[in-house]
Amino acid sequence: MFSFYIKRPDDIMATLRNVEYKVTSSGGKFSGDTVSGAFANAKRDVMGKYLVGDDAIKITITRKPFIYPNSAVENRIREYFTEY
Repeated sequence: MFSFYIKRPDDIMATLRNVEYKVTSSGGKFSGDTVSGAFANAKRDVMGKYLVGDDAIKITITRKPFIYPNSAVENRIREYFTEY
């Protein structure tokens, strides 16, 4: 398990809708709101949760295969939370 932070976007609702769309359209699961939530990829081998703060979103990866480097998982999750 590991955590990292992403700068909170101005429109958190739009960002989370985008994350939900990207995760679920690829077969994954997403649940949550503008305070906290959880997500998993389609294989359920990468799972995590998020917590929205005043200035940042804390992402905690709760499950991932040992062979996946933390940096690769972090980079992929950052793409979900920062791109529209």
